[in-house]
Amino acid sequence: MDKLGSRAGWSGNYCHDLTATTSLTPGDSGKVFFLNSATEFTTTLPSVADAGAGFNVKFIVKAAPSSANYVISEKAASDTNVIIVNGINELEVDTDDDGVSNTGCTFINFKDGVAIAGDWVELICDGTNWYATGQTKADGGVTAT
Repeated sequence: MDKLGSRAGWSGNYCHDLTATTSLTPGDSGKVFFLNSATEFTTTLPSVADAGAGFNVKFIVKAAPSSANYVISEKAASDTNVIIVNGINELEVDTDDDGVSNTGCTFINFKDGVAIAGDWVELICDGTNWYATGQTKADGGVTAT
């Protein structure tokens, strides 16, 4: 059965710098968040039940993490391993394992000392799971745990 989006959103026309730990709400759907801090932090997604089908958000590294990871987290009180990662491209040119994937995780990490400005992850909710895609310049710049 098809699900129609349950929330009106900003459709990428609302951009905001995040500089500290934040918990997103259903009203944040469609926003683009720039991760911009000298002391990295965690951003918590709304529960999949609260977000609903169609909720989407994009995170872009503005200031490269230098003392800890930027972390995108599911809402632990409500959800368990509901972030499905399939398609975070790594643009390095080595022949090692490429691309982050995970069939159910709790965290997406922009890694300290590896992720750089411009790396990004986009998440879309179907009301049951989060689906993540993105891109990083370096091998291991984004991880899923």
